[in-house]
Amino acid sequence: MRVIMKSFHTLPDGPALQPGDHHEFEEAEARRLVAVGGARHITPEDEGRLDALDREKAKAAFRLQLDGMTVDELKAGAAQRGIELQGATKKADIVAAIIAAAEKAEQEAGAAGGQK
Repeated sequence: MRVIMKSFHTLPDGPALQPGDHHEFEEAEARRLVAVGGARHITPEDEGRLDALDREKAKAAFRLQLDGMTVDELKAGAAQRGIELQGATKKADIVAAIIAAAEKAEQEAGAAGGQK
């Protein structure tokens, strides 16, 4: 069961959760956290907001990963994924091309999912 934290909570095998974080728990643990006031159930209105937040966090992590790579690593990764760099040689331009390709693929996947 997915809940939104209202207080700090440390996971036995992972990171500490802060107020506002959302996490998937076993149903019994989620109910216990809600009962003691440490978390609240996720409403349908929360779902869209949390999904958008998750996408933004993933994009930021992807950008951080790309920023940590060398130009040669970026070029090799782009070639491996069939991303056209269109003459880009500067790291910032290569990163921008990779991000643009990833965003385009995400949009196409979303459009294809909506055509059922």
